[in-house]
Amino acid sequence: MKKTAVKTVGILTAGGDAPGLNAAIRGVCRSGMINYGMKFVGIRNGYRGLVEGDCFQIKAGDVAGILTRGGTILGTARDKPFKNPVPDADTGLLPIEAIKKNYKKWKMDALVVLGGNGTNT
Repeated sequence: MKKTAVKTVGILTAGGDAPGLNAAIRGVCRSGMINYGMKFVGIRNGYRGLVEGDCFQIKAGDVAGILTRGGTILGTARDKPFKNPVPDADTGLLPIEAIKKNYKKWKMDALVVLGGNGTNT
């Protein structure tokens, strides 16, 4: 197994649903798990899940058999937390503050964001 400083990786899909998202999720997770011993945190429903902390640890079995399934096992949303940020009514946190909090809570070292131009901007 190869060495890496990155131990835990968050992964999310955002924007419009598109073919190949499950294949990309599977490829990233399997490669990281097998070659580097990485752990993966699945973030449900795009950036919304990262803001709300709607995450789970992805196990090898979670990505088995998804290669030919359409859509995304993580779900997606078109939320834009960096554009016109509004504080959460309950916590008072801005989206970026909530994202940082959840990133640390789940002990992520890196984040893989799958989507189109808007998602990656």
